[in-house]
Amino acid sequence: MTGLVTRTWRRLVTEPLAWVDAHGRLPAGRLGVEARTTIVLVAACAVLAIMSYGVLSPKIQDAISGGFLAMIRDISPETATDLQPFRPLLRIIVWSIGAFTAYFCVPALIVTRLFGHRLSDYGLSFKGIRNHLWVYFVLFLPVFGMVLMVASAPDFQAKYPFYRDPVGVADLVVWECFYALQFFSLEFFFRGFLIHGLKDRMGRYAIFVMVVPYTMIHFSKPFYESLGAIGAGSILGLLSLRTGSIFGGWLIHVGVALSMDIAALLHRGL
Repeated sequence: MTGLVTRTWRRLVTEPLAWVDAHGRLPAGRLGVEARTTIVLVAACAVLAIMSYGVLSPKIQDAISGGFLAMIRDISPETATDLQPFRPLLRIIVWSIGAFTAYFCVPALIVTRLFGHRLSDYGLSFKGIRNHLWVYFVLFLPVFGMVLMVASAPDFQAKYPFYRDPVGVADLVVWECFYALQFFSLEFFFRGFLIHGLKDRMGRYAIFVMVVPYTMIHFSKPFYESLGAIGAGSILGLLSLRTGSIFGGWLIHVGVALSMDIAALLHRGL
């Protein structure tokens, strides 16, 4: 039994980490490794501050969504009246678009315009996940089981779904699409920009540098979700470096988020 555990650990953890250290190199760009590493870390701090004080601010979300409705009202009062029941949806759409801007657009501009790299160098590629899809599926199953177990817990019900009271199926589908956009942006920032931007200088340790802020953004969520972010972030980070793709992690995030929303709504009798 001990031999099996040792071989499994070597196959799934030790060997992939050694591969990352040996092969984790970006193409030559406009800047050297030291300058690029510094910019990635400073930019990450700035993006996280923008998210915390700007994108996640209820006041800013209300101001932008309210301003949008006021603009529509000036053009067509009837349309504004029709949209009023969807004010909560507009508010979290503002959050999703803000996350896309901060987590994706800002790093993407740095990668392409400042570093002179392709986005595919930072995980925006499907090529590497074909032989690893089974790994993502295996990772998803226990998380899905845990979602079903905790769906009725008070702290879970207090947090999920983010879109608390959908008017119907159509607006719920719209929300899930914007929710998926937010997860794409998050995956690119943490498992793309941060990890691949630091791997030249830090090798495998880029994973654990990324996991620190990734865990911290979960502090407003239930405790078990923050603990899970440590393991999930580490595994998805390793897979991103090994496969060169963030899309497997994005698929897991979307699948889990959709499961959480549906489970929460079903337990509320909606």
